[in-house]
Amino acid sequence: METLQTQLSQQSLPSFLSLNLLLGFSFTEEFSLDDFPHPVVGVIGQDVVLPCQLTPPARMPSMDVQWRKIGPGFILVHEYMDKGTRDLSGVNYQNRTELFLQEFSSGNVSVKLKRLQVMDDGKYRCFVRNPQWSLEATTELRVADTTLEISILQCPVMPGIGLACRSTGWFPKPELQWVGKNWQNLAMEIVTDVTQDRENLYSVVSHVTVTEGEDNGDIICIVQNGLLETERQSAIHLSGEFPPHPRVEWVVVSTGLVLLRPLPVSRFLKLHGCSWSCMLIQQTLMLFIRKSTGSRYHLRDPHFK
Repeated sequence: METLQTQLSQQSLPSFLSLNLLLGFSFTEEFSLDDFPHPVVGVIGQDVVLPCQLTPPARMPSMDVQWRKIGPGFILVHEYMDKGTRDLSGVNYQNRTELFLQEFSSGNVSVKLKRLQVMDDGKYRCFVRNPQWSLEATTELRVADTTLEISILQCPVMPGIGLACRSTGWFPKPELQWVGKNWQNLAMEIVTDVTQDRENLYSVVSHVTVTEGEDNGDIICIVQNGLLETERQSAIHLSGEFPPHPRVEWVVVSTGLVLLRPLPVSRFLKLHGCSWSCMLIQQTLMLFIRKSTGSRYHLRDPHFK
């Protein structure tokens, strides 16, 4: 009797193995989702793929996929339920997400994010589950942007030439530097201010005063995006004698800094045909005085009339 049972077991074993092969996976086989240790970098306005790979590659008879953004509360990015009964984007990602359904059989459960925004920057979690198990993996997305424009404006100030470098539309926060002869950093005092707009993009404006004979020649403003490893440059060439300085009416000494009050700025601009816009020179001079003296001057102050 025992011998007969053993024979029946041996005969049924190949059939059981064949059934497992037809299903494409073993009930005892362990699956995993691969983590990606390096952040994915995407550019604002473009598309990016957040990777998530099921190992070994297989499509379960029943499998759900869900992507969430890690943050306060429940932030759904995309959700797919068995056999496509539910395949939709989260509220903040309407018409901006897509799964690669045709590649599920190869284990690819990645999600494509379209038309990237600053708000997309952060960490994401990929969930895959079936009735037997549930798996998850984390991916980080770093969103970046860089401007195509950078400009240097100039105007005579006391003493020398005032240069302002301005650039907008950066993410994350950019780095700015001035270089002169032989690409050496300028030795004079530099005042830089960085602001962020409603779309969380950064603007940077930097002011430096170059005196005659100090760093004449090519002066270059460089703005860098460390995440994208890109930079933008703008150069200006200073040569010959500097334009005459405005007439000084009075002198104020404060915290060791001498402020020379010239003719009203608006009149001085008209006299010398300066290329600055009025608003920019007001903002730049106010920034320079405020950061140099620790004092605040309103734009309506007589200094800027």
